Amino acid sequence: METKRFIGNDMTRIFARVRRELGPDAVIVQTRSLLRDGADPLIEVLASPRAGEGDALSLELQRMLTEGGLARVESRAPAAPLTVGDLEDLAARDDAYARALDDLDTSSAITAEAPPPDWLEGFVPAAPSTARFGGGETAFEDELDAEDALGPFEAPVVPAPPPVQWSPRPRIVTRSAPVEPLPERRPAEPAAALPRTFERAERGVAGELLAAGLSRTAAHLVARHAAAGATAEEALRDYLATAHLVYPSDGHTAIVTIQGAEGSGRTTALMRMALDCADSGREAVLVAADSAHAGGRAQLHAYGEAIGLPVFDAFGPHDVIRAVTRAPKGACVFVDVPAGRWSPPPMPGVEHFVYLATPAHWQAEAAAAALAELDVSTCAGAVITGADLATQLTPAISLVVESQLGIAFLSSGRDIATGIMIADPFTLASGVFTTSTRETTDGRLAVTA
Repeated sequence: METKRFIGNDMTRIFARVRRELGPDAVIVQTRSLLRDGADPLIEVLASPRAGEGDALSLELQRMLTEGGLARVESRAPAAPLTVGDLEDLAARDDAYARALDDLDTSSAITAEAPPPDWLEGFVPAAPSTARFGGGETAFEDELDAEDALGPFEAPVVPAPPPVQWSPRPRIVTRSAPVEPLPERRPAEPAAALPRTFERAERGVAGELLAAGLSRTAAHLVARHAAAGATAEEALRDYLATAHLVYPSDGHTAIVTIQGAEGSGRTTALMRMALDCADSGREAVLVAADSAHAGGRAQLHAYGEAIGLPVFDAFGPHDVIRAVTRAPKGACVFVDVPAGRWSPPPMPGVEHFVYLATPAHWQAEAAAAALAELDVSTCAGAVITGADLATQLTPAISLVVESQLGIAFLSSGRDIATGIMIADPFTLASGVFTTSTRETTDGRLAVTA
C-alpha cells in the first residue's frame, strides 16, 4: 500500500492537505509526535489514498482519534504517578541494598586508638604505654585513672620573639625649582551669553510621527500624502494601505523571491509563503538556487519534505528555466536565492515578484545599510522578518516607508509550519500609536509591540 508523509504542527492543516491530495476516503496509517529542542513538537502523519476494506473509519473520525491520542501523549506530566510495577521495582532495590549491608565484612576495621596529635603535646602528659595487638584487642601495662591522667594545666614556655630592627627611613632629596604661578582663572561666562543651537520642532502630522519614532524622511513622506484633517495614525494607515504592493495573480505562472541581506530571515519567510500558497489550493514549487550558503540546498530539501512540496536544484540560469517549464501551468515557483540582488533569466509569459526582507530585530542603521545595496524599484513589496524578536516595529515600518513600498507580509518565529501573516495597515498603525487604554477610537484593540 503506497503511503505519503505529511509533517506539521497544525492538525487542521495536515488533514486539509490529506483530503486535498489523497481524497476524502484516505486512511491514516501511522501518526507520531516529533519532539524538538526549544520548539513545539511536530506531528507526522502517514496516509494512504486507498480505504482498503469497506468498514474502514472515515477521515473525520480518524482525525478525532488522532488528535485525542496526541493530546494525551503531549500533555502527560514529566513526573507520572507510580504504578504497581514501579513499586515492585523499588521494593526489590531496597531488598538488594539490605542484603549488601549484611554481607559487608567489618572484621578489618582498626580498633586501636589513634595517637594524639603533635599540637597536644605539652598540654596533657602522656603515660607510657605498650600496645599489644592480638585478636583485635589493645592492652596497656600501666593503667591510670582519669583523675591522675589529667593533671594541673601548665602553659608551655614560649620564648619571646626577637625585637624588630627597623631600618632608617630614607630621605628624599629634591632640587629646588622655581614654582610657576597658576594661570589666572577667568570668571565663567553666564549661561545666557553661551551660543545655543535649537532644532526647529515639527508641527502637525509630521511632528507626531517623529515623536512616535519614525525617521524624518518617513514622517515628511507620510505627512505629504495625508488627507486634510487626518490624524497621524490615520495618515500612516492610509499611506500603508495605498503604498506600492503587488501579489502574484491567479492563473499565471510566477517566480517569487525574497531578497535581502545575509541572516535577514528571507529563506524562512519564503518557505512560509510557499506553505500558505499550497494550503490555498495553488500549485507551488521550490527551487534551491542559493549556492553561496553552505548547506542551503539540503535545508531547502528538508523544508520541502516537511511541507510536502517538490524541490528542484538550480546551479545556473538553465536549471531555473527547466524548473519553471516543468512546473504546472499557473504555479508559483519559489526560488531561494543568495543574499543580495538576484534576477532570473528572461522567460516570456512568466512574471517575477521580488519582496524585500526587512529585519525588524536589527538596528536601524544596519538594516538601512543592507537595504541600500538592493534595488527597491523592482520590488513588489516588503516582508518584515523577525517580528517576534523586536521590541517594536516602528524602525522597520520607517525603513519600508522610506523605500516607498507596501508591507505585504509579517514573518514571526523560525517554525515554517505556522505559515506567514498578511500585514494589516490598521494593525500596524495602531501598534505605532498606542494609548493608555490600549483601545482606538472605533473600539478595536490596538497592537502593542
